Amino acid sequence: MRVRIACAALALLAAAPAQAQDGWITGWLSPPIAYEPRIADALGRPFADETVRQEVRASVAGSEVRIRFTNELADEALAIGAASLMQLDAAGAPVPGSAVALRFGGAAGVTIPAGAPFVSDPLPFPLAAGERFAVSVWYPDSAEPPAHAQMLEIVGEGDHTGSTAPRQGDRVRAPGIVSAVEISGAAPTQVLVAFGDSITEGAGATPGRAMDWPAQMARLLAGAGPAGQCWAVANAGISGNRLLHTGRGPNALSRFDRDVLGVAGATHVVILEGINDIGKVRDPARAAEQVTAAQITGAYAQLLARAKAAGLKVIFGTLLPYEGAAYADAAGEQRRQAVNGWLRANAASFDGLIEFEPALGDPANPAAMRAEYQTGDDLHPNDAGYTVMAQTALPVVLAQGCGATPPG
Repeated sequence: MRVRIACAALALLAAAPAQAQDGWITGWLSPPIAYEPRIADALGRPFADETVRQEVRASVAGSEVRIRFTNELADEALAIGAASLMQLDAAGAPVPGSAVALRFGGAAGVTIPAGAPFVSDPLPFPLAAGERFAVSVWYPDSAEPPAHAQMLEIVGEGDHTGSTAPRQGDRVRAPGIVSAVEISGAAPTQVLVAFGDSITEGAGATPGRAMDWPAQMARLLAGAGPAGQCWAVANAGISGNRLLHTGRGPNALSRFDRDVLGVAGATHVVILEGINDIGKVRDPARAAEQVTAAQITGAYAQLLARAKAAGLKVIFGTLLPYEGAAYADAAGEQRRQAVNGWLRANAASFDGLIEFEPALGDPANPAAMRAEYQTGDDLHPNDAGYTVMAQTALPVVLAQGCGATPPG
């Protein structure tokens, strides 16, 4: 399937600034990333007259849900024959009899135009904070949608959206077209979007346990009393994403309007991105993609200006140590230190600065990440490292207070 990845095309499709006056907030997020030509198995195989289950999670409790489906990076329309929600038990298995059909303008299915998202009709579906559930989608035609690749369950051929039986087919890495879960009837009044790359998405964390730092911080906020219970957290991280060039997913400058400003109810953003721009570009054909520290901080200034214009509060995070990583070198370390120095020097222009660098740095060698906090690749934190990140971010978020007015 052909996809749009040009910045100009994406800018035309950018969503308007979020508004929460109607009571909807984003409780889960999975930004689309489009086709990945450098990763042969990025999207698995096409779906053809099959029902596919995608597991999602509600970060906050609520009484109604609506599901956002993505076809935003495609040049072809996408047909959904039917779709449903179903509850999952503690082991992740479908709860018998829990499937409830989704509707699209009252119809059972919808054809999503090229370059567009589509939000389902609201559905009464009470959810607890942290609850996992599944969205089943029947693709009546052959489809290979450009969406965030993840582990999906192939239920079987034909329409099985009304079934809660165990899967009949395979579990495959393939595109999940559910890009957001929007929740009504939730107590939180503020939505924080964590925007970044693999360190925000949670690469290296234990799968299936929501151990990325935004998810862990959401749990810490929920347990922090009234000052923390006004928050919902949405994870807009994409592993391999870059600020200024297309890596995995559109570059940060091109996707910011959709993945931050277009998030339902967004009031705050934490920006932690740039290490993939700093890393050494080893392919001679891509040498022009090696950016300077000034280009990175210039991109930060752009994101700051756009978020402020939309009424969002902006928090930055300092870039983590990465000495020993596959793309680390001395010049890159100089760039990283220069970028972090700029963040500290300009912190008065932000609404907060999270000092991730010293929190995870090795006291004996601040350019490297502490061994007990990383996976062993000198780049990605492990569960313990993400816990430290969440703990470090918590007081900065709590300091924002609970009195923000939703933008709009």
